[in-house]
Amino acid sequence: MSLLPLEFLLLLAAVALFTGFVKAGVPALGGLISAVVALAFSPREALGICLIYLLIGDLIAVSFYWRLAHFNELKKMIFPVLSGIAAGGVMLSFLDDNNLGFVIGLMVIFLVSLEPFRPRLTELAAYHPRSIRTGSGIVAGISTTIGNAAGPITALYFLLLKLDKKTFMGTSSIFFLSVNTTKIPIFYYQDLFTAAYLPSIALTAPLVYFGALFGRTFLNWVSQIWFTRIILTCTALAGFWLILRYFIT
Repeated sequence: MSLLPLEFLLLLAAVALFTGFVKAGVPALGGLISAVVALAFSPREALGICLIYLLIGDLIAVSFYWRLAHFNELKKMIFPVLSGIAAGGVMLSFLDDNNLGFVIGLMVIFLVSLEPFRPRLTELAAYHPRSIRTGSGIVAGISTTIGNAAGPITALYFLLLKLDKKTFMGTSSIFFLSVNTTKIPIFYYQDLFTAAYLPSIALTAPLVYFGALFGRTFLNWVSQIWFTRIILTCTALAGFWLILRYFIT
């Protein structure tokens, strides 16, 4: 098998660097990765390509932050997320992921629009934690399976828990490594991995680590207030991008 043309290699190199930065610095921006790759490859190919980079980024992020994770909350999310992943796997067989991405984008923007009401929502989450957790877990499982786009949803949920930025990153890293590993057999069954692309992916994959180093530096530098603002801005950006992708692909 040969390498892809230079322009595609440069794109994959940029994707690798950006994936590392996202995983170690701003996880809410992960939804943009698949959206960008889907502009150069088919949406289904993009899902398979991105999952490989995301898994590498997850492993690096876990090595950085796993000691900081909120494990009790992760345990409570297992069954809702698995339910969402199973539902997403069924949707991949019958529905167009671009249409679903459009719906997810609208949903994400709606969630971001609730930010002014976050104090009240946090209070509600305290009184109804099971309902909030179940809903977030199911939606995150579906969206990560059909578009690698759970980042905005889980980001908002973890912000509702009032996690500081380091605990946020630790919890996110464990969450996404577990979720993305679970998706491997589903993606394989759906024939989303393209063998011809593997040499090019392998060549560019080490760049994920260098992107992660930059992401970790950024996380140490940014304040808690600006971290929250960036998470929300990137979440909205990811939602708008998912909607834009619907109209341009």
